[in-house]
Amino acid sequence: MTGNRLPRASHAEFTTDHRGRTTLLRGPEPPALLALYARGFLLTNRSEIQFVYRAEGLLQSIRMERQRTRGEQHDHALVSANPLVLPQGVTPREIDVLTLVALGLPNAEIAGRLGTSPRTVTTQIERLLHKLEQRGRGGLAAIAVDAGLLALPVTGGVEGVAPLAAVGLEQFAAALRTGRGPAAVPDTALASRHPIVIGTLAALTGIAADDGEEMVRGAALAIEEINANGGVGGRRLEHFVAGADLFDPASVAAAMAQLVEAQVDAITTNYISAENPFLLETAADYGRPFLHLDTFQQHVDLVEARPERYWMVYQTCPSEKYYALAFRRFLGELEASRRYDPANRRIAIVEMDSASARIAGEGFDRELAAIGWGVSARYAAPVRNTDWQKIARGIREAAPDVVLVAHYVPDEIAILHRLLVDGGFRGLVHYVYGASIPRFRDVLGTLSDGAIWSSVTSRMDSDSATRFHRNYVMRYRAEPGPSQASSAYDQIQLLAWSWARNGSTVPRGTCKVLREDVYHGLNGIYYFGGAGQSPLSYPDGTSDPTIGQVLVTSQIQGGKSVVLSPPLFGSMARLQLPGHKDQAPWAGLTAD
Repeated sequence: MTGNRLPRASHAEFTTDHRGRTTLLRGPEPPALLALYARGFLLTNRSEIQFVYRAEGLLQSIRMERQRTRGEQHDHALVSANPLVLPQGVTPREIDVLTLVALGLPNAEIAGRLGTSPRTVTTQIERLLHKLEQRGRGGLAAIAVDAGLLALPVTGGVEGVAPLAAVGLEQFAAALRTGRGPAAVPDTALASRHPIVIGTLAALTGIAADDGEEMVRGAALAIEEINANGGVGGRRLEHFVAGADLFDPASVAAAMAQLVEAQVDAITTNYISAENPFLLETAADYGRPFLHLDTFQQHVDLVEARPERYWMVYQTCPSEKYYALAFRRFLGELEASRRYDPANRRIAIVEMDSASARIAGEGFDRELAAIGWGVSARYAAPVRNTDWQKIARGIREAAPDVVLVAHYVPDEIAILHRLLVDGGFRGLVHYVYGASIPRFRDVLGTLSDGAIWSSVTSRMDSDSATRFHRNYVMRYRAEPGPSQASSAYDQIQLLAWSWARNGSTVPRGTCKVLREDVYHGLNGIYYFGGAGQSPLSYPDGTSDPTIGQVLVTSQIQGGKSVVLSPPLFGSMARLQLPGHKDQAPWAGLTAD
């Protein structure tokens, strides 16, 4: 993408994916910034958007649509660019005024951004009201949005303006900049005064892209909120997003190198480093806060063993070892509730063939035996292209009371769940995290009802969580899952909080604050006082819910997740009897 503008009378069409791979369908090569906008559009979760592209005196009408080709796993943006036909005598200058009016700015601020006087702006707005036959600014704003007349890049940037779809698109385009040239992002989107730059390493392609998108959106909301409140010590936050494929080490290494090259002040990521352990070495060499969601005890142990090397590495959720403890506890609570009468007290285990998904490891069988349960079958499933027919058939033949599934790819486990339900399986299916991802429910619809899932970190009920949920839905027109988006939001808030308390972004002081203080976030309590710099897990790692994150077990009911355990936060009395069509309730369950 080397061009810097579209010819004045041209028509162009191209596609772009999350990674920035652009395919020209017709017309001239698109500008680099427009291709970057297309990548930003994919992160907004909108099905389509229309706006005016403004550069070097050129105005183009841009339409972007979200599409997915059959056989592909993820969306791409179809971008159409055509010469703009201005309505009813509106001038190009008035398009800029109309855009800023729609974004909620008063005349004085519009004048400041355009380098004119408030009186001139007043005259321009009066002309717009007359030309577009409107009575007030609200009508002008509605026309600008409905007719796709918002002009990007926004003159003066998008800081502090109304959170319209085009604003989110420009913010994500700024976050996805490569830092290798002025065409990568509009200058107006950058702060003039020493911003604090947070780098996010996100899986935006491949099998983990659903979680990657949620992570970027949650982080973006936190940054927007912090900047709206004056930033940190008067310095605004900038977001730099580097995308990668979780299972493509070369792309992960390249994305991390981008962040280091950009000299970001801190790095946030989810569970990418669990599959790419070299990231911890890069983070240690870089020497700035590195917050991740590995859920991986091996990395917690590494930090504990070598604090002088990994002092900047923080796992912002408890580790996977707690899933085994919580599952054993869940079986006990299930039987104690007297809503379940197991036929043979056996479970089947399905684990993804990945180091970070091995939940039922050494000692698990012995722990189950201590409470009178055993394992009837085990299956190792590849990350993709698993023979789910074979596994589902084996599970039905083994007839366990409960199936424990530690596989995190929603499209894959949705296949297994459909096969089990359609095949008349009559046991409970308990997913480690995977079924909490919204796509699991999107793929299965009502067939997802009855599925049980657990997560070491989940959004708790609170006023701040309610506000977050509302803002997320308003911005992205999608429900956030219970874990990733709010975890990413918390990571940004943790950094801002530690920088504010430290009085600077100096890494050693920042990390000292993280270790010594307790932070209350959307997903619960962050206390990193332990040697491994990872939160405690309630109730299996600590009996005190005021210093630990709650490992919840929930059931999907009517498309929503209902908490069953632990008792302080849910109840097994909420357990519903899963069924399908005209089948009888699953064996072993009794109604109230």
